[in-house]
Amino acid sequence: MKRIAGRIKKYFVLIIALPLVLGLFGYFMPKGKAAPSDYTASVTISTGNYGESKYNNAKDVPLLLKNEPFLKEAFPEMPEEDLATLKDELAIEIRSDSLFNLNYTGSDKEEALNVLEKIKNAYMTADKTLFSKREEMIEKNIKALEGETVSADSKVDKQRFLYELETNKLDLKAAEEIEPLNVMDNQAGGMSPKKRAVLGVLIGLALSFFIIVVPEVFKER
Repeated sequence: MKRIAGRIKKYFVLIIALPLVLGLFGYFMPKGKAAPSDYTASVTISTGNYGESKYNNAKDVPLLLKNEPFLKEAFPEMPEEDLATLKDELAIEIRSDSLFNLNYTGSDKEEALNVLEKIKNAYMTADKTLFSKREEMIEKNIKALEGETVSADSKVDKQRFLYELETNKLDLKAAEEIEPLNVMDNQAGGMSPKKRAVLGVLIGLALSFFIIVVPEVFKER
Protein backbone atom coordinates (compact mmCIF):
# COMPACT_ATOMS: atom_id res chain seq x y z
CA MET A 1 0.00 0.00 0.00
CA LYS A 2 2.91 2.32 0.76
CA ARG A 3 4.41 1.66 -2.67
CA ILE A 4 1.03 2.28 -4.31
CA ALA A 5 0.65 5.53 -2.36
CA GLY A 6 4.15 6.50 -3.53
CA ARG A 7 3.19 5.80 -7.15
CA ILE A 8 0.03 7.88 -6.75
CA LYS A 9 2.13 10.84 -5.61
CA LYS A 10 4.62 10.23 -8.38
CA TYR A 11 2.00 10.04 -11.14
CA PHE A 12 -0.58 12.34 -9.55
CA VAL A 13 -0.67 14.74 -12.53
CA LEU A 14 -1.06 11.85 -14.98
CA ILE A 15 -3.83 10.28 -12.87
CA ILE A 16 -5.80 13.54 -12.93
CA ALA A 17 -4.97 14.51 -16.49
CA LEU A 18 -5.69 11.15 -18.18
CA PRO A 19 -9.45 10.96 -17.33
CA LEU A 20 -9.88 14.68 -18.12
CA VAL A 21 -8.13 14.44 -21.47
CA LEU A 22 -10.05 11.30 -22.50
CA GLY A 23 -13.32 12.87 -21.28
CA LEU A 24 -12.70 16.00 -23.38
CA PHE A 25 -11.67 13.88 -26.32
CA GLY A 26 -14.90 11.88 -26.05
CA TYR A 27 -17.00 15.03 -25.82
CA PHE A 28 -15.48 16.73 -28.86
CA MET A 29 -14.86 13.59 -30.91
CA PRO A 30 -16.64 13.95 -34.27
CA LYS A 31 -19.63 11.67 -34.71
CA GLY A 32 -19.02 8.88 -37.18
CA LYS A 33 -21.07 8.38 -40.32
CA ALA A 34 -24.49 7.02 -39.44
CA ALA A 35 -25.52 3.62 -40.71
CA PRO A 36 -28.43 3.50 -43.15
CA SER A 37 -31.79 3.66 -41.44
CA ASP A 38 -34.71 1.33 -41.72
CA TYR A 39 -38.23 2.21 -40.69
CA THR A 40 -40.96 0.27 -38.95
CA ALA A 41 -44.58 1.24 -39.46
CA SER A 42 -47.01 -0.07 -36.85
CA VAL A 43 -50.71 0.05 -35.98
CA THR A 44 -52.81 -1.59 -33.26
CA ILE A 45 -56.25 -2.95 -34.13
CA SER A 46 -59.09 -4.30 -32.00
CA THR A 47 -61.05 -7.00 -33.82
CA GLY A 48 -64.78 -6.77 -34.39
CA ASN A 49 -67.52 -9.02 -33.05
CA TYR A 50 -70.08 -10.32 -35.55
CA GLY A 51 -69.53 -14.07 -35.74
CA GLU A 52 -66.73 -14.23 -38.35
CA SER A 53 -63.85 -16.16 -36.76
CA LYS A 54 -61.05 -15.27 -39.17
CA TYR A 55 -61.76 -11.55 -38.65
CA ASN A 56 -63.02 -11.56 -35.06
CA ASN A 57 -60.34 -13.77 -33.47
CA ALA A 58 -56.93 -12.10 -33.35
CA LYS A 59 -55.20 -15.50 -33.34
CA ASP A 60 -56.64 -16.22 -36.80
CA VAL A 61 -55.62 -12.83 -38.24
CA PRO A 62 -52.05 -13.86 -39.26
CA LEU A 63 -53.47 -16.65 -41.45
CA LEU A 64 -55.78 -14.12 -43.10
CA LEU A 65 -53.34 -11.23 -43.61
CA LYS A 66 -50.47 -13.42 -44.82
CA ASN A 67 -52.76 -15.28 -47.17
CA GLU A 68 -51.72 -14.82 -50.82
CA PRO A 69 -55.22 -13.95 -52.14
CA PHE A 70 -55.59 -11.26 -49.45
CA LEU A 71 -52.20 -9.69 -50.28
CA LYS A 72 -52.89 -9.87 -54.03
CA GLU A 73 -56.14 -8.00 -53.51
CA ALA A 74 -54.37 -5.34 -51.44
CA PHE A 75 -51.45 -5.07 -53.92
CA PRO A 76 -52.87 -6.11 -57.32
CA GLU A 77 -49.91 -4.79 -59.33
CA MET A 78 -47.12 -6.12 -57.12
CA PRO A 79 -44.94 -8.92 -58.64
CA GLU A 80 -44.99 -12.36 -57.00
CA GLU A 81 -41.43 -12.12 -55.65
CA ASP A 82 -42.15 -8.73 -54.05
CA LEU A 83 -45.32 -10.14 -52.46
CA ALA A 84 -43.25 -12.96 -50.97
CA THR A 85 -40.78 -10.44 -49.52
CA LEU A 86 -43.62 -8.33 -48.14
CA LYS A 87 -45.13 -11.41 -46.53
CA ASP A 88 -41.82 -12.12 -44.74
CA GLU A 89 -41.43 -8.51 -43.57
CA LEU A 90 -44.98 -8.21 -42.24
CA ALA A 91 -45.01 -8.98 -38.52
CA ILE A 92 -48.22 -9.61 -36.58
CA GLU A 93 -48.11 -9.54 -32.78
CA ILE A 94 -51.11 -11.05 -30.97
CA ARG A 95 -51.74 -9.09 -27.77
CA SER A 96 -55.02 -10.77 -26.78
CA ASP A 97 -57.92 -12.66 -28.34
CA SER A 98 -59.24 -9.38 -29.75
CA LEU A 99 -56.14 -7.16 -30.06
CA PHE A 100 -53.17 -7.34 -32.41
CA ASN A 101 -50.32 -5.20 -33.73
CA LEU A 102 -49.37 -4.92 -37.40
CA ASN A 103 -45.72 -4.06 -38.12
CA TYR A 104 -43.90 -3.64 -41.39
CA THR A 105 -40.20 -2.74 -41.74
CA GLY A 106 -38.72 -1.19 -44.88
CA SER A 107 -35.70 0.84 -45.95
CA ASP A 108 -37.84 3.82 -46.99
CA LYS A 109 -40.09 5.68 -44.57
CA GLU A 110 -42.87 6.45 -47.05
CA GLU A 111 -42.79 2.91 -48.42
CA ALA A 112 -43.16 1.38 -44.94
CA LEU A 113 -46.05 3.72 -44.17
CA ASN A 114 -47.84 3.14 -47.48
CA VAL A 115 -47.48 -0.66 -47.41
CA LEU A 116 -48.87 -1.01 -43.90
CA GLU A 117 -51.63 1.49 -44.59
CA LYS A 118 -52.80 -0.57 -47.59
CA ILE A 119 -52.80 -3.77 -45.54
CA LYS A 120 -54.68 -2.07 -42.70
CA ASN A 121 -57.22 -0.52 -45.08
CA ALA A 122 -57.80 -3.85 -46.85
CA TYR A 123 -58.50 -5.55 -43.52
CA MET A 124 -60.71 -2.73 -42.20
CA THR A 125 -62.70 -2.51 -45.47
CA ALA A 126 -63.41 -6.24 -45.57
CA ASP A 127 -64.27 -6.16 -41.86
CA LYS A 128 -66.70 -3.28 -42.35
CA THR A 129 -68.41 -5.12 -45.24
CA LEU A 130 -68.91 -8.29 -43.19
CA PHE A 131 -70.08 -6.29 -40.17
CA SER A 132 -72.63 -4.36 -42.24
CA LYS A 133 -74.02 -7.57 -43.77
CA ARG A 134 -74.48 -9.13 -40.34
CA GLU A 135 -76.09 -5.95 -38.99
CA GLU A 136 -78.48 -5.72 -41.95
CA MET A 137 -79.48 -9.36 -41.58
CA ILE A 138 -80.35 -8.94 -37.90
CA GLU A 139 -82.21 -5.70 -38.59
CA LYS A 140 -84.23 -7.41 -41.34
CA ASN A 141 -85.13 -10.28 -39.00
CA ILE A 142 -86.22 -7.83 -36.31
CA LYS A 143 -88.50 -5.93 -38.70
CA ALA A 144 -89.96 -9.16 -40.08
CA LEU A 145 -90.67 -10.47 -36.59
CA GLU A 146 -92.16 -7.16 -35.43
CA GLY A 147 -94.58 -7.17 -38.37
CA GLU A 148 -95.63 -10.76 -37.89
CA THR A 149 -99.04 -11.44 -36.36
CA VAL A 150 -99.00 -14.28 -33.86
CA SER A 151 -101.54 -15.92 -31.60
CA ALA A 152 -101.83 -15.03 -27.94
CA ASP A 153 -99.99 -18.22 -27.03
CA SER A 154 -97.01 -17.28 -29.23
CA LYS A 155 -96.60 -13.68 -28.03
CA VAL A 156 -94.16 -14.68 -25.31
CA ASP A 157 -91.99 -16.56 -27.81
CA LYS A 158 -92.11 -13.59 -30.17
CA GLN A 159 -90.96 -11.21 -27.45
CA ARG A 160 -88.16 -13.60 -26.49
CA PHE A 161 -86.94 -13.87 -30.08
CA LEU A 162 -87.08 -10.09 -30.47
CA TYR A 163 -85.09 -9.65 -27.27
CA GLU A 164 -82.43 -12.10 -28.47
CA LEU A 165 -82.13 -10.34 -31.82
CA GLU A 166 -81.90 -6.89 -30.19
CA THR A 167 -79.23 -8.21 -27.82
CA ASN A 168 -77.24 -9.67 -30.71
CA LYS A 169 -77.49 -6.35 -32.52
CA LEU A 170 -76.16 -4.47 -29.48
CA ASP A 171 -73.24 -6.91 -29.21
CA LEU A 172 -72.16 -6.32 -32.80
CA LYS A 173 -68.91 -4.41 -33.21
CA ALA A 174 -66.71 -3.58 -36.17
CA ALA A 175 -62.90 -3.57 -35.95
CA GLU A 176 -61.31 -0.42 -34.55
CA GLU A 177 -57.92 1.22 -34.90
CA ILE A 178 -56.79 1.51 -31.28
CA GLU A 179 -53.31 2.98 -31.75
CA PRO A 180 -52.96 4.99 -34.99
CA LEU A 181 -50.54 4.17 -37.75
CA ASN A 182 -47.07 5.57 -37.10
CA VAL A 183 -43.50 5.11 -38.35
CA MET A 184 -40.34 4.82 -36.25
CA ASP A 185 -36.74 5.30 -37.36
CA ASN A 186 -34.83 2.20 -36.23
CA GLN A 187 -31.37 3.73 -36.64
CA ALA A 188 -29.48 3.86 -33.37
CA GLY A 189 -28.94 7.48 -32.53
CA GLY A 190 -25.42 6.84 -31.21
CA MET A 191 -23.96 8.16 -27.98
CA SER A 192 -24.47 11.80 -27.10
CA PRO A 193 -21.40 14.02 -26.43
CA LYS A 194 -22.08 13.84 -22.67
CA LYS A 195 -22.19 10.05 -22.71
CA ARG A 196 -18.98 9.90 -24.73
CA ALA A 197 -17.34 12.26 -22.21
CA VAL A 198 -18.41 10.05 -19.28
CA LEU A 199 -17.11 6.98 -21.10
CA GLY A 200 -13.79 8.75 -21.72
CA VAL A 201 -13.46 9.61 -18.02
CA LEU A 202 -14.19 6.02 -17.00
CA ILE A 203 -11.62 4.70 -19.47
CA GLY A 204 -9.11 7.21 -18.09
CA LEU A 205 -9.76 6.09 -14.51
CA ALA A 206 -9.35 2.46 -15.55
CA LEU A 207 -6.02 3.23 -17.26
CA SER A 208 -4.87 5.16 -14.18
CA PHE A 209 -5.67 2.12 -12.03
CA PHE A 210 -3.60 -0.13 -14.28
CA ILE A 211 -0.71 2.34 -14.28
CA ILE A 212 -0.66 2.57 -10.47
CA VAL A 213 -1.72 -0.86 -9.20
CA VAL A 214 -0.84 -3.47 -11.84
CA PRO A 215 2.97 -2.89 -11.83
CA GLU A 216 3.03 -3.27 -8.03
CA VAL A 217 1.00 -6.49 -8.19
CA PHE A 218 3.42 -8.05 -10.69
CA LYS A 219 6.39 -6.74 -8.71
CA GLU A 220 5.03 -8.43 -5.56
CA ARG A 221 4.73 -11.73 -7.41
